[in-house]
Amino acid sequence: MGYRVSEFAALTGVTVRALQHYDRLGLLKPSRTESGHRIYSRGDERRVRHILALRAVGMSLQQIAELLDATSARLTEALQAQRARLEQSRTGIDEAIRALQQVEARATDSTERPLDRLATAVDTQETLEAMRGYFSDDAWKKWGEQYFYDWPSAAWRTLFRDIEASLDEDPASDHAQELLDRSTTLSQSGIDSDPALLRAVRNGFGKAWQSRDRWPRELQRRYSEFKIEQIARFLYAVSMESWRRRGLVHTYTTRGRSIA
Repeated sequence: MGYRVSEFAALTGVTVRALQHYDRLGLLKPSRTESGHRIYSRGDERRVRHILALRAVGMSLQQIAELLDATSARLTEALQAQRARLEQSRTGIDEAIRALQQVEARATDSTERPLDRLATAVDTQETLEAMRGYFSDDAWKKWGEQYFYDWPSAAWRTLFRDIEASLDEDPASDHAQELLDRSTTLSQSGIDSDPALLRAVRNGFGKAWQSRDRWPRELQRRYSEFKIEQIARFLYAVSMESWRRRGLVHTYTTRGRSIA
């Protein structure tokens, strides 16, 4: 059974103009009457369904022209690649929506201009997306996302400044030990009662720290506000002294030098 173009358009839900366009591009080639009128078949209906399906998943007409008669293996490969592109696009769309939601949420309690709020929100989303990859799903959900959302928090900023002012102190001093205790309390806030989560957080943060030269721009900017490298070395030295106090590290003397 054959269909005139208007009948076929009604059958398939595709406009006459679109069917003519498909014909010009070679996507659909109906037969012709002696007078030149297009006649469509059931096979053409199936082909239109394939065209519409590929359009529905975001394929361009050029891509569709290459895939309609492709082998199953080639088509499977193309569909997988398209899925990956769509997932990437979806991630970008979700991030854009979250950024706009943040701008709206801060509209009434911020003196920043809307574009400044948007820039801050976008920077935050980039930071979270980058840091997410270092942590397990559980560690990120329970700790990482909130931690890096506003890192460093006001409490961490105060501690960093206090440590910077104490970098020349003896790591064994009571004040140095107090700074270490404050650092431990902050870093384990909300997770110290969950040993498995604490291990996961430490593991993720360790991987993130090793890759700090690849952190996103905004996190690098925050990082540069403080002497983080010196702070880390100071806290490590204070930790060693703390372990010695508790008998967890033994000191040996060799040729006048102390070796832990």
